[in-house]
Amino acid sequence: MCLKSNREVRKKSVLEGPVPPGPMERPVPPGHPRKARWNLPLQSSRRNSTLLFCCSVIALMVAANTHASITLSNVSAAQREGTRLVDIHYDVSSISGSSVHVSLIVSNGSTRVSTTDLGTVSVGTGLHAFWEGGTELNGVVVSNLSITVQASDPVPSEMALVPAGDPFFMDAFEVDKELWQSVYNWAVANQFSINTTFESRASGHPIVKVDWYDAVIWCNARSQKEGLVPVYETSTGSVYKNRLFGEPEIGSGNGFRLPTNGEWEFAARGGLQNQRFPWGDEIAHTNANYQSSSSYSYDVSDTSPPGWHPDFDDGSRPHTSPVGYFEANGYGLYDMAGNVYEWCWGTGLSRAIRGGSWDHYAPYARCSDVSTTAPSIFQDTIGFRTVRDTTLASESVSVVFDARDYELTVVSDFGSPVPAAGTAAYAWRSTVTCSVDTVVDVGGTNFTCIGWTGTGSVPASGSSNRIVVVLDDLASSIVWSWASDDTDGDGLNDDWERDYFLNLSQAATNDFDSDGQDNLSEYIAGTIPTNPASLFKLSASPVSGNFILEWPTASNRVYNIHWTPNLKHTQFTPFETNIAYPRNSATVTPTQAQGFFKADVKK
Repeated sequence: MCLKSNREVRKKSVLEGPVPPGPMERPVPPGHPRKARWNLPLQSSRRNSTLLFCCSVIALMVAANTHASITLSNVSAAQREGTRLVDIHYDVSSISGSSVHVSLIVSNGSTRVSTTDLGTVSVGTGLHAFWEGGTELNGVVVSNLSITVQASDPVPSEMALVPAGDPFFMDAFEVDKELWQSVYNWAVANQFSINTTFESRASGHPIVKVDWYDAVIWCNARSQKEGLVPVYETSTGSVYKNRLFGEPEIGSGNGFRLPTNGEWEFAARGGLQNQRFPWGDEIAHTNANYQSSSSYSYDVSDTSPPGWHPDFDDGSRPHTSPVGYFEANGYGLYDMAGNVYEWCWGTGLSRAIRGGSWDHYAPYARCSDVSTTAPSIFQDTIGFRTVRDTTLASESVSVVFDARDYELTVVSDFGSPVPAAGTAAYAWRSTVTCSVDTVVDVGGTNFTCIGWTGTGSVPASGSSNRIVVVLDDLASSIVWSWASDDTDGDGLNDDWERDYFLNLSQAATNDFDSDGQDNLSEYIAGTIPTNPASLFKLSASPVSGNFILEWPTASNRVYNIHWTPNLKHTQFTPFETNIAYPRNSATVTPTQAQGFFKADVKK
């Protein structure tokens, strides 16, 4: 069967009957009733209530629609440089209100990558949203990623938007005991006639034993209770409140109603295509509350016969699960497979029920399966959920999305480079500031950064210690280059040697001026290695009852003074430390310390 438009079928009040299974009819496990002929009463496996079951695949061809009440325009999208974010801008207006509900759908070809619910958004221009690429696209570049912005009327509480060609809101959960009872109490007080056969396992469980007529009447009661116009009318145009009025007809109300066959299946699939169930091609008790059997290759539950869900089987009587117990499908709808069958809108001698139940096998839980029964039947395997009409505007744009890692390798023999030495991964077109120390002192030897060499997005060479790089290449590198001020490795600065010795021939251990301090000691102390009178020594002079300690000082040096009471002590005690240039003296009082003092210098 092909439905050209869900709404068209609903308004015509036509339910096209499913086609009887042919020679390829699905297998039925041993002990499970097999229908002997088409459209004859079929006994359930566990009770005597009459059900008619049939199977058919419905092909959905949802016609595109434009909805003048909501307008989307000027949609644009682009990946933000240096991130895996896509910025989306759009304008939206509505003649029916000051706010709309907005969703983002991201697709890679026919595969839906993600659906993001932005919630209620005030209408306006230049609106901004963003999508963050997750693990689904890591390591790849997509040249034609589709970004779809959808805007609808604000989604009512505990309902979900189903973005069909004719969009609608659907209850996220099957109608449960609390919701049913609150509407039922209001309905009875307002002259609605609903049978009292209904029941529910417990709080939070779906309502069951509601026949099709009571579900329709309850929809109208819920509509009026919430200030909406009921959908179902009598033949004279009045609100359908009692089955004694005959068959209900579709009116022009904006209230709650039962989904059509086509709407239910579109919603159940949750955006997936060519899959048996709302989540994929296999079913297990981790997905739904149903009766499992090894007779079906796609039923992968390991539950032992008779196969009821172990969490909802008390040993004597299996039962429903709380609504929302299992994961939702792609549209945010729960229990679209298993738990209880759900009534659909229709006319004629039978009505469609969809989704299977806790007491039925996996084939009946398939999205494509259509079972039928008389509208007056009520059972503990049949419940329902409602839908409401809405309008939906959507616009799609394509964007190039790059989720690959762009690597930058940093090499430096000295200093503390930023980023640190090693290889790090960045997003496409990340801006990275690379820098390193200008001069590094390593054991008294200065190393000066003289630039870099690079590959990939890093220029081939440069002479500074800082560069800003935009990563366009998948692999880039920067190697910091250094020059030592001691090319002969003797611990003496080359310039210092040339200043005093004219060349680099003097060794660090030589004492050029024969003053008792070698060249390295004079370099560290900052004294003149060619002048015997210039050497590092500590002197003491009495001044006003104290002693003044003095020493020669030079820039970029730090001095420490130590003392000991007598030379028999091998351990000197710090007297004063970390004395910085240009200070060159320290005062010692008689009460502080008496004995022997020494000084050291660090460059």
